[in-house]
Amino acid sequence: MGNGFNDLKRLNFEDFLWGISIILGILSILGNYYEKEYIKTGDYKFKDYANDVFETTAVVTLFIYIYFWLRNYNAYSNCSEREKQLYFIKLLGSSFLILGSICLIYFQFRQEDFVGSPGI
Repeated sequence: MGNGFNDLKRLNFEDFLWGISIILGILSILGNYYEKEYIKTGDYKFKDYANDVFETTAVVTLFIYIYFWLRNYNAYSNCSEREKQLYFIKLLGSSFLILGSICLIYFQFRQEDFVGSPGI
């Protein structure tokens, strides 16, 4: 059982992160709009705008995943032996999210003509 005050602070911060996630979703819709304009017009400025949006959302998402990995690592480190295996699975899942996010960021910064968001 955690410390009530610290748990409330953590949950308030995570509410803030979910708000950031909503903003990232809206930005991704904007990026898709730019992609559509690029498809319609062939104007590369729209493609560049879309790439900027997708790169930004991918990097910010990575930082959110890192926060959750750290939170899960802390929970794993402090859990009882009986809970270790279950918390390890949670930590492993967080690790895969970070790895996947890094792969998508690499793709997004290296690609030039892929149409659409990187799929985060």
